[in-house]
Amino acid sequence: MSNDEEKKAYKLPLAPQDLVEIYKFKEAEDDYVLWVDYLESKEKLSAEHIIIYLANTNFKTTFSHIDEDLMLAYIKSDFMIDAGLLTRFVVILLKLRFGHEPNHLEEKLFNMWPKEEMHNFVDKHIDLVNELADTIAQAIPFVLCSFYSNLPDEMRKVELEVAEAVEEIKVIDIPSNIGPNIAKLIIDGWDGFLLVCHMVGFKQVYNKQVYNDKPSFFGKDLFFLFTQSNISNNILNIFPPGFIVNHDQIKLKTAEEIIDEIKKEKELEEEGDDSPSE
Repeated sequence: MSNDEEKKAYKLPLAPQDLVEIYKFKEAEDDYVLWVDYLESKEKLSAEHIIIYLANTNFKTTFSHIDEDLMLAYIKSDFMIDAGLLTRFVVILLKLRFGHEPNHLEEKLFNMWPKEEMHNFVDKHIDLVNELADTIAQAIPFVLCSFYSNLPDEMRKVELEVAEAVEEIKVIDIPSNIGPNIAKLIIDGWDGFLLVCHMVGFKQVYNKQVYNDKPSFFGKDLFFLFTQSNISNNILNIFPPGFIVNHDQIKLKTAEEIIDEIKKEKELEEEGDDSPSE
């Protein structure tokens, strides 16, 4: 790929000839990242529809510009995309929220979205940013409960401290403004996760609207995704030595189990659609 091709930004929705070109790039480069011309794309698509479009293409993505609309869509969307740049901007927003300065590499991103505008975003959407931080911190009780529930019965018997902690964790089921991109935020923005947990503290509650066992995360459930990316182990390592006896006994679901879950969920959805309305 030439330098000119690498620098090319594409307007969404993609033209047929652009798709052909992009798939050629993807064949030649496994880690190909689609560069989206955001301002031109907004001429036809809203920020929300840009996220939906990218989720359906399943391309790794970066953007030529960032603004308030795109950040809101990324945080709140029900559609998950692989966009490390947006993840980093969310981490910067969380740093600004808690009075921490971005590092020198993050400061270079202010040419895409000025620091003053990011401060304005935090002030204007403080309730959303606080909800995001609170939801991120809920990953700890979710992972602890999921770890415990995946243990064989005989192993649970020795996890006395974990059992006591799990007993105190409350599972709530309330509407949330935070979408599944929180998974990529925790995985790719671990420094932001640690900052939030330091500022918010240990939560004894998690919202099953966000943290559940549905295969909504690129076909995987959230605990599987966290475990596969070593986030589960990293979270369990936060607890003091000796708190968890069977630390290495996290059980991953097989690909077949995940596929079966997806099929069952689709069958249930189809049965619900076919049910006569009262």
